Amino acid sequence: MKFCVLCALRKCHYQIFQAGELDVIFTVDLFNEGVDIPTVDTLLFVRPTESLTVFTQHIGRGLRLHPGKEHCVIIDLIGNYRNADIKLSLFDTEPNDTKSKRIVPKVPDFCEIDLDLKVINLLEEMARKRQPRREKLFEDFMKLKQELGRRPTYLELHLKGASDSAQYRQEFKTFFGFLHWANELSDKEKEVFSRYENWLIEAEKTSMSKSYKMIVLLCMLERGPSNWYKPISPVEVAPFFHHYLMEKEYRKRIDFSDKASTRLWEYNEDAVSKLIATMPMAKWSSSSKGLVSFENGIFQLNFDVLKEDEEILYDWTKQICEYRLHVHFERKAK
Repeated sequence: MKFCVLCALRKCHYQIFQAGELDVIFTVDLFNEGVDIPTVDTLLFVRPTESLTVFTQHIGRGLRLHPGKEHCVIIDLIGNYRNADIKLSLFDTEPNDTKSKRIVPKVPDFCEIDLDLKVINLLEEMARKRQPRREKLFEDFMKLKQELGRRPTYLELHLKGASDSAQYRQEFKTFFGFLHWANELSDKEKEVFSRYENWLIEAEKTSMSKSYKMIVLLCMLERGPSNWYKPISPVEVAPFFHHYLMEKEYRKRIDFSDKASTRLWEYNEDAVSKLIATMPMAKWSSSSKGLVSFENGIFQLNFDVLKEDEEILYDWTKQICEYRLHVHFERKAK
């Protein structure tokens, strides 16, 4: 007869844990079923599962009755909670056609599910958000976030994300609208989003047959968080505008090579300034519903930026600008 050291160790640790001499035990694909340790009052999930059966087995490890045990704490680090309302439906005794309409299931006699009001509100919100396309975008975003170890930027989402980045804009109007929906913003960021949502949508959605609008915006952003949103003239933008388009061959070829533009390859401040005034500044002003204006030779944003919002709004605007420039040249190069 062969002696299994590993099995013996498992049995030993199991017995010690069962006797209450061990406070915590970690397992991988063990104790899913067939284990009865009624004293367990805390579960930690670090493994994702889409299986209702496996999930039910997991939480079952902590739902055994025991004297002095009033509840079981479940710590979910992996997001299994996101389908909690569906998983709760396993306990529902009503016909299937009514399950989707009720967050708290109707359980058998002598059983009770008592949910805090905040939990019920959370489950209702998750059920409301459960839309296949949005869920897919959210899952792909979270996978990338996990890979990077932080929240991805807009451009990183485009370059490394599994879903087409344009879908985030189509579904939520802006990338930051998605972050707000996904509860990925801090309380401070939520305030900033609420105050400047219209600007973020404008920067995200303003039409672009050429890159000129975003080059002007990028030039403004070069002035830093405290000054980027202040008025600017075509003459101030001209050197940056010309250098940006001439610096890379692909930019010059795609957006600066028509008959009128080729005359500007050799820098002429007056001519480049006139182009900027006529094209991006005047056109953006006429299509922005008052958010930006170009009058008396000055281009400006028609909203105030609070001092405490400068850093966040600057970062978000820059992310949109860099994303749109990249996508524009990427699309035109195909």
